[in-house]
Amino acid sequence: MSESLADIKKIPCPVERTVTLIGSKWCLLILWNLYQPERPVRYNQLLRSLKPMSSKTLSAKLKDLESYRIVVKKIIESSPPGVEYSLTEQGRELSKLLIAMGEWSEKWY
Repeated sequence: MSESLADIKKIPCPVERTVTLIGSKWCLLILWNLYQPERPVRYNQLLRSLKPMSSKTLSAKLKDLESYRIVVKKIIESSPPGVEYSLTEQGRELSKLLIAMGEWSEKWY
Protein backbone atom coordinates (compact mmCIF):
# COMPACT_ATOMS: atom_id res chain seq x y z
CA MET A 1 0.00 0.00 0.00
CA SER A 2 1.24 3.46 -0.79
CA GLU A 3 0.31 5.11 2.52
CA SER A 4 -1.76 3.91 5.42
CA LEU A 5 -5.22 5.34 5.87
CA ALA A 6 -4.25 6.41 9.40
CA ASP A 7 -1.35 8.46 8.00
CA ILE A 8 -3.55 9.98 5.30
CA LYS A 9 -6.13 11.06 7.88
CA LYS A 10 -3.39 13.07 9.60
CA ILE A 11 -2.85 15.28 6.53
CA PRO A 12 -4.37 18.64 7.50
CA CYS A 13 -5.23 19.91 4.00
CA PRO A 14 -8.34 18.18 2.55
CA VAL A 15 -7.14 18.67 -1.05
CA GLU A 16 -3.77 17.11 -0.26
CA ARG A 17 -5.57 14.22 1.47
CA THR A 18 -7.71 13.62 -1.62
CA VAL A 19 -4.73 13.82 -3.97
CA THR A 20 -2.86 11.35 -1.78
CA LEU A 21 -5.80 8.93 -1.92
CA ILE A 22 -6.72 9.10 -5.59
CA GLY A 23 -4.36 11.55 -7.30
CA SER A 24 -2.37 9.18 -9.45
CA LYS A 25 -3.17 8.90 -13.14
CA TRP A 26 -4.07 5.25 -12.82
CA CYS A 27 -6.28 5.60 -9.74
CA LEU A 28 -8.41 8.24 -11.43
CA LEU A 29 -8.76 6.11 -14.56
CA ILE A 30 -9.62 3.01 -12.52
CA LEU A 31 -12.33 4.97 -10.72
CA TRP A 32 -13.71 6.28 -14.02
CA ASN A 33 -13.80 2.76 -15.48
CA LEU A 34 -15.64 1.48 -12.41
CA TYR A 35 -18.09 4.39 -12.43
CA GLN A 36 -19.00 4.31 -16.13
CA PRO A 37 -20.87 0.98 -16.30
CA GLU A 38 -22.49 1.50 -12.86
CA ARG A 39 -22.14 -2.22 -12.20
CA PRO A 40 -19.32 -4.46 -10.97
CA VAL A 41 -16.43 -4.96 -13.39
CA ARG A 42 -14.24 -8.04 -13.65
CA TYR A 43 -10.50 -7.70 -13.24
CA ASN A 44 -9.65 -8.63 -16.84
CA GLN A 45 -12.23 -6.17 -18.18
CA LEU A 46 -10.53 -3.42 -16.18
CA LEU A 47 -7.10 -4.49 -17.36
CA ARG A 48 -8.19 -4.47 -21.03
CA SER A 49 -9.79 -1.05 -20.71
CA LEU A 50 -6.71 0.43 -19.03
CA LYS A 51 -4.02 -0.60 -21.53
CA PRO A 52 -1.05 -0.06 -21.33
CA MET A 53 -1.32 -0.50 -17.54
CA SER A 54 0.40 -3.66 -16.36
CA SER A 55 -1.41 -6.30 -14.34
CA LYS A 56 1.02 -5.69 -11.45
CA THR A 57 0.19 -1.96 -11.37
CA LEU A 58 -3.55 -2.58 -11.59
CA SER A 59 -3.41 -5.08 -8.72
CA ALA A 60 -1.42 -2.66 -6.54
CA LYS A 61 -3.73 0.29 -7.26
CA LEU A 62 -6.86 -1.78 -6.63
CA LYS A 63 -5.43 -2.97 -3.30
CA ASP A 64 -4.75 0.65 -2.32
CA LEU A 65 -8.27 1.77 -3.31
CA GLU A 66 -9.75 -1.20 -1.46
CA SER A 67 -7.76 -0.40 1.69
CA TYR A 68 -9.00 3.21 1.45
CA ARG A 69 -12.60 1.85 1.27
CA ILE A 70 -13.16 3.43 -2.14
CA VAL A 71 -13.40 0.13 -4.04
CA VAL A 72 -14.82 -3.21 -2.95
CA LYS A 73 -13.62 -6.58 -4.22
CA LYS A 74 -15.97 -9.55 -4.58
CA ILE A 75 -14.82 -13.08 -5.35
CA ILE A 76 -17.15 -14.80 -7.82
CA GLU A 77 -17.70 -18.50 -7.31
CA SER A 78 -18.09 -19.51 -10.93
CA SER A 79 -16.33 -21.49 -13.59
CA PRO A 80 -13.80 -20.08 -14.09
CA PRO A 81 -13.64 -18.28 -10.74
CA GLY A 82 -13.36 -14.54 -10.98
CA VAL A 83 -13.09 -11.28 -9.14
CA GLU A 84 -15.34 -8.26 -9.53
CA TYR A 85 -14.69 -4.72 -8.40
CA SER A 86 -17.17 -1.95 -7.75
CA LEU A 87 -17.25 1.43 -6.07
CA THR A 88 -18.30 1.78 -2.46
CA GLU A 89 -20.60 4.62 -1.44
CA GLN A 90 -17.47 6.73 -0.85
CA GLY A 91 -16.20 5.79 -4.29
CA ARG A 92 -19.50 6.63 -5.99
CA GLU A 93 -19.39 10.10 -4.44
CA LEU A 94 -16.13 10.69 -6.29
CA SER A 95 -18.07 10.52 -9.57
CA LYS A 96 -18.98 14.19 -9.08
CA LEU A 97 -15.29 15.04 -9.03
CA LEU A 98 -14.54 12.89 -12.09
CA ILE A 99 -17.41 14.41 -14.06
CA ALA A 100 -16.28 17.92 -13.09
CA MET A 101 -12.75 17.10 -14.23
CA GLY A 102 -14.06 15.91 -17.58
CA GLU A 103 -16.23 19.00 -18.01
CA TRP A 104 -13.30 21.25 -17.17
CA SER A 105 -11.11 19.47 -19.73
CA GLU A 106 -13.79 19.71 -22.42
CA LYS A 107 -14.21 23.42 -21.75
CA TRP A 108 -10.55 24.42 -21.68
CA TYR A 109 -8.68 21.82 -23.73
